[in-house]
Amino acid sequence: MSRHRPRSFALCLVLFGTSGALAACAGSGSGSETPAEVALETVSGSPTSISDQLGERPMLVSMWAVWCQPCRRELPELQKISRSNSGVDVLAVNVGDEPQRIAEYLDEMSVELPVAVDRVGNLLTALDVGTVPATVLFDRDGSILWGHLGAVSADQVDAALRKYVPRR
Repeated sequence: MSRHRPRSFALCLVLFGTSGALAACAGSGSGSETPAEVALETVSGSPTSISDQLGERPMLVSMWAVWCQPCRRELPELQKISRSNSGVDVLAVNVGDEPQRIAEYLDEMSVELPVAVDRVGNLLTALDVGTVPATVLFDRDGSILWGHLGAVSADQVDAALRKYVPRR
C-alpha cells in the first residue's frame, strides 16, 4: 500500500492529565520529523513508524513501559477500546523495554494489542512529553488530533473520538 508522507507542520498540543497540562509540540520547517514519522521497531526488530501503521481509520497511540503502574491499568482499557471501537486503530508503543520482556508482560496481563518499540524514547521527545503513559490520537494523515497525559479510560477516548473524528 502506498502511503504519502504527512506534510511538516507546527503543532502544539496540550495534554491534560491528573498532574495538570503539558504541551507537546511537533517541529516545523523543512526537514523536521513529525511524531508520526519517528523511527520505531516492531517487536521482532523490523523498522516501522506510526505513519507506516496508519490505515483507513485514525490511530490511538499509547506510550507505555513495563515498570509503569498506571500503564498496567491502562493496557486492558486500550484492549477494550481496540475490540469495541471499529472507528479507531490502537497501537501500544513501548518505551525502553526489551522485546522479550514486552511479550512476557503482555502475556502475563492477557493483553493482545499491536505493539511497536521505541527503544530510547524518541517519540516522547518528538512530542515533548517527559514520561509514560501518554496517549495521542492521530488522524489518517499523521496529524495529531488529541492527547492525554496519564492513564486514559475508554470514556475519555470515546469523548475524544466524538469530538475529533467525523462520522462517516
